[in-house]
Amino acid sequence: MNTTTRKGRGPARAPRPPGARIDKGWVERAAADHLARYATPRAHLRRLLLNRIRNAVRKGREVEEGIELAIDEVLDRHVGLGTIDDAAWAETRARALTRRGVASQVVGQRLRQHGITDVAPALASVREAALSPDRGEGQQRDVPPDVVAGCAWARRKRAGPYAREGEPEPEGLSRDEQRARREAERSAGQKTLSAMARAGFSYDVCTRVLAMDRDAADELLRRLA
Repeated sequence: MNTTTRKGRGPARAPRPPGARIDKGWVERAAADHLARYATPRAHLRRLLLNRIRNAVRKGREVEEGIELAIDEVLDRHVGLGTIDDAAWAETRARALTRRGVASQVVGQRLRQHGITDVAPALASVREAALSPDRGEGQQRDVPPDVVAGCAWARRKRAGPYAREGEPEPEGLSRDEQRARREAERSAGQKTLSAMARAGFSYDVCTRVLAMDRDAADELLRRLA
């Protein structure tokens, strides 16, 4: 055995063997292990498995011929078993992103990044959840999902209705101080509106959310709770 030492590091280690050959059995184990921990769309899991195989090849592992076909067969079996459910994953993900204050166009982009080609059903499920049944006078109904997402964005950023919570009314301000305060509030409002627009919200949604009181915003957020 070669026990040549490196300065300050002890004996040199022998190179690690590259490992067993990657075959369909490896794919089955890797897919099952991943799905046991994470719900994942079919196309995204396929991409993850291929990336793992490419990394293994760079480290000297051998790959069985036709491994991509084996991946497709394994993934198709999981689709049949229901352990891969693109529609359910997309709906759950779309609602979670909306609750975090992500605009619908950005939600669609993120779903497509994970291999969901038809994002319309997931976005429609969010729209359905945002609709409130008729509970009497004063209840908001037929609210676009982006308004609900905008409320979540405002709560996370402490903007709009959530920025005004608990803010004391100043007393004894001079006329110049009152004017300066109004100008500062207008400037802050414009900055918030610009930040919302950069996050993917339309001008109409931005102005609607920023003009809302906290009780109305909270009522909308409860719909996707």
